[in-house]
Formats: sequence, structure tokens, C-alpha cells
Amino acid sequence: MKSFRNSLFLLALTSLPLTGADLFAQSADDAMRLGYCTTEYSSGLILQDKEGPGVYQAAVYFTSDLLNKYEGDKITAVEFAIKPKRGSEAKVFVCNHINYMSTTTLGSGSTTEYSEGWNTVKLDKPVTIYKGMDLYVGYQLMLEEGEPFDCLLFDQSPYAVPNNNLYGFNTGEDNWYDNTSGINKNVCVRAVVEGKKAPDNDISFIKIEPQNGSDYMTQNEPRSYYAYVQNNGKTPITSFTLTMNSKTASQTIKSEKTFEGLNILNNVPQKLKLDGIAIPAEGNVTTEFTISKVNGEKDPYPSDNTLSRPGYCIKEGSKAVARKVLFEEFVSEAYEGIPAADEMYASVFNERDDKDDFVWVKHHRNYKGVQDQFVIDEDDDYEELYGKAKKPFVPAVCFDRLPISGMEDPGPAYFVDYEEQTNTILSAVKQEPSFVQLNIDNKLEGKKLDIKVSGHAGVCEMPMQDELRLTTWLVEDNIKSTEQEGATGSSYVQDGVLRKVLSSSAWGDKLDITKYDFEKTYSVDLQDGWNVDNMRVVTFVSNFNTDALKRRVYNTQQLACTKTTGITNTTAEAQRPFFVIGGVVVANQGFRVVEVCDIAGRKVSAHNLGAGLYIVKATDGERVYTQKVIVKH
Repeated sequence: MKSFRNSLFLLALTSLPLTGADLFAQSADDAMRLGYCTTEYSSGLILQDKEGPGVYQAAVYFTSDLLNKYEGDKITAVEFAIKPKRGSEAKVFVCNHINYMSTTTLGSGSTTEYSEGWNTVKLDKPVTIYKGMDLYVGYQLMLEEGEPFDCLLFDQSPYAVPNNNLYGFNTGEDNWYDNTSGINKNVCVRAVVEGKKAPDNDISFIKIEPQNGSDYMTQNEPRSYYAYVQNNGKTPITSFTLTMNSKTASQTIKSEKTFEGLNILNNVPQKLKLDGIAIPAEGNVTTEFTISKVNGEKDPYPSDNTLSRPGYCIKEGSKAVARKVLFEEFVSEAYEGIPAADEMYASVFNERDDKDDFVWVKHHRNYKGVQDQFVIDEDDDYEELYGKAKKPFVPAVCFDRLPISGMEDPGPAYFVDYEEQTNTILSAVKQEPSFVQLNIDNKLEGKKLDIKVSGHAGVCEMPMQDELRLTTWLVEDNIKSTEQEGATGSSYVQDGVLRKVLSSSAWGDKLDITKYDFEKTYSVDLQDGWNVDNMRVVTFVSNFNTDALKRRVYNTQQLACTKTTGITNTTAEAQRPFFVIGGVVVANQGFRVVEVCDIAGRKVSAHNLGAGLYIVKATDGERVYTQKVIVKH
């Protein structure tokens, strides 16, 4: 089978009215239905720019793993659903291979008496199921001149059984497609099976997912799951036992729970709500869910009873903490578009309700052979954040180094040139839960700066952690430059310039949080030309993987190296609540800016402050601090 071609098919997004929901209840003749679809149909598939005459067709594929359960029984009919009614004749078939139907068809049937919705067409000759047999079961509609190809239906299930749902047009090996992984639905086709070989107490476990849709959970906290199951026998299933093996990097914890009072009839996939499931592990965990007993008995065919689902368990008693987003921008003084980009990004940050939820740092790059004076050796390593881009570009930005779907660039560095898009991404990244807090202390003696980074993790490892790293930078703001292309005036203020990577490598030092608390110290000699009054320490915890798309940042913190230039009143204690970066008021760790006023008492923006005297109010949630600051340009 070939892959799905976007130029051929279009999935109709409009839901269709539901019919036939009770059509496949247990019948008087005790027949079974084999298939993957639910009885409720939801969406149609349209073959674009094509009209009849022609053949429109769909089929399901049954492997011997399933069919062996019914060895000796017979397939007597095929059931399918369509909307609207098309064609002059409907044909059904059972064959060994749909690419060679002319030579492998074992049974067929046809009718001109069919309608919109579900239909049952008997085979002219029943097909006996033998051990080791693989079969395709499906239908074909003979469309008339001018009729559109728009009547094939998918079910209403929230899952697809991959590789087992097929559809296409006309005949021949080039005209069958399998794209249920993209559509995530099953085609509405079923086989009617008669006989007495159907096994009792046999269940298929199709899918399991949390009720709230999130794979974040709290250790030992009961919650609800939705399970999708199918009864492969005739006797209704009234109970089953679910065994959970929760596996972390260091241990496996087993638990189980029995669910009773069920009524799962034969071979109609059903959605069940399973309450009270608790995962006892902590950290990154993969749980194997296994249905170990059915109606109190052992399942005779257990190979389809186990599903695995990865997740992340927050340590019992811990909670997510506030996240500061690391906003990394790739810039160059030789590119004239940088000032406009910086103005746009600053506008986004200024309009946010929480103006202190980001840390802005810049990686300077050479551009078209022109040397940028702020490039440092370590910044060469960060070009890996462009992913598999053929050529690095500026401006490019990373948001906590997270991959963002739908972007043109491979990432995690992307070209983002609209305020709305920037704000939307920033808000989405802020919703990512963080479980690590960082604190910074520094001490300046002459030109020697001693730094201590400490932190607490509420968990023993971070989500999707491969190798945890702690990275610490020294960054300088308010640097006047006359070399920035595209700038107006005689000079341009460069903020967020990465002066030095204090960690042993650009990607940080290995970090162990299995004991939850950690500490790292650094010492650096300040170079001539650096203005310590405009410098800040930036530190962050991140993942390291050879794949740049997996180097996510978990949380970031920053701290000014010395006290803010200006007049500070005595209400502010030794820990400074905020600092000024190139006309922007930024709260220090643990604080947020409440308001900024000019000397006339008028509230002004905390960003893009002109030269002058201002009164800034900040709080740590318990105390309120007020400071006077002088902004100089």
C-alpha cells in the first residue's frame, strides 16, 4: 500500500448525524462482528476534483492473531456505513490481498438495495476461517457518471488501529491508502461471523488515556482514565482486573485494581471510565497496563491485553512552581533588522500582565562575513539550537528551547516576526509546569565576583530528562555601540550581551537532583571594559540530549551583580527587589514590579524608560519595597 497523498483526499470536518448506534447489539442468531470501528460514524472522506463513473472502496485488514480465535467459524456477510448514498451497486468481498483481488478473492456479494447509513450485504458463499489466515474484508461502490467521491465514512472513535484501515478509488495496487494515523479514525466496515468458536473471557485492550488528557500526575493520587476495549467473545464481560507495572529508571512498582459491574457486549469497541487508578512511582515513569483477568478467569488470548503509556509523576506533596522563560535571541550588529526586532519583542514583554516572567539574553553572531564585536567562543556552540537548519539566521529566538509545532524552521530556534505570535508562544511555554526553583547569591571584591547558585527540586528528576544540566552565564546590559546596523542616532544600547559562560561547557554542568537540593559555586575575574553595574548572573536548569530539540529548559533565574545605579531609600533591604536594564525595570528573584511612577506621580511603563528620576514599587508577596532610581542613557 502507498502512503496517503494530500492531493487526492480531503477529510470533511463537519460531523454527521449519528445513526445505527444499536445495530450491532447481540443478535438472535448469535453472530459475531469483527472490526475496529464503533457503530457511530462521524466524518466523511472526499476524493477531490473527481467524479464518477468509478469505484470508491474501503476495507479492513484482519491478521491471523485475531482470526485464529475463530478458527472454523464462517464469515457470512459484510457490514458498512456510507453517507450520502452513491452509486448503482454495492459489492462486498473477502480476499487474501487487496492488491490482487482478482486471484485472491475467497467470497463476494452484491446488491442494488442499499441506503445511507449502515448496510449488511451477504456473501454468495461463506468464507471459512482457517488457522494462520490473513484476510481483507471490504466493499466497493459503483459510482455513476457525475457522482462525487464523497460517501466513505469513518467512525466516531478517538483512536485508529494503524495499518488495518484502508480506502481508495478504482482498482489496482496503486489505489489503496492507509492514513488512519493522521485521521485517527477507523473505516466503517465489519465482518459478520457465525459459528461456535468465539472464545469466552477474551478482551482486546485498544487504548488508555487519562480523563483530563494530561500525562502529568501526582504520585499515589487516584485519578480517572478512559479505556477503550473490545469483547472478542459472545459472553458479556462484567468484570476485569487491571494490573499496573510502573517502571522508572531505578525500579518497577506493581499494583492492581478490579473493575466490576460492567456490561461489555460482543465485538463493539466500548469506552469505559476507570476511576481510582494511582501510580505509586516518582518522576518519569512508563506504566504497563495489563488486563490480567476477565470475568475472574484468565484471558485465553493475552497477547492483546497490555498497553504502555509514558507519564510524569510529581512527588507526593510537591507542586509546580513559577516559571521564568529563557528567551534567547540570535542577533548581529551587521544586520539592520535587529533594532526593529528588539523593539517588537520589548513591546510584547511590556504588554504582558506579568512583566517579570522572562529572562532575555542575546547570542551575537557574525553576519555575511562581518565580525560582531560581542561574539564569544561559547556562542559558537549555541548554533546547534538551529537544529538541522542549513544556514543559521538572525534574528532567531528560542523559548525555553522547546520545540514548537507548525513552525517553518526546524527549531528550537525560530524566526518569529509578529507580536501576536510571540506573545502566544510565550504564554503557551509559561503553561509548561516547572518543578525546580533557583536562587543566586553573589559577592564582589575588587574585580573578583563570587557566585553561588542553589536550588530545590520538588521531584527526583525533570520531565523527559535525559541528562540534567545547570548552566550559568554572566550577561551585560546597557552597552553603547556605534556599530549596530539599522539603529537611529549616534549609538545603540545593547542589552543581554552574553559575556561569559561560567559553567564548564556551553551546555552546562551535570546536575544531580535525586536528593532534591543542590548547590554550585563559581568565581570569575571581571575583564576590563565590563561594567559590573550593568551586569547580571543568569542561571538555568536544562536537559541535554544530542538532539537539539530535546534540550528543553526547566526554569531560569537572574540576579544583578551590584546595586542599581541611582538613589535608593532605606526601606529596601540588602536584597535588591529589582534592577534596571537599559531603561527596562526587571524584578529580581522572588519579586514582582507593582508600578513605576515619574516624579509627578504619574504611572508609566516599566519598559523603555527615558532618562530621568522614577519611583519603583515592588513586592515579594509579603512586603512592599519602594525605591527611587535614576535612569541614564
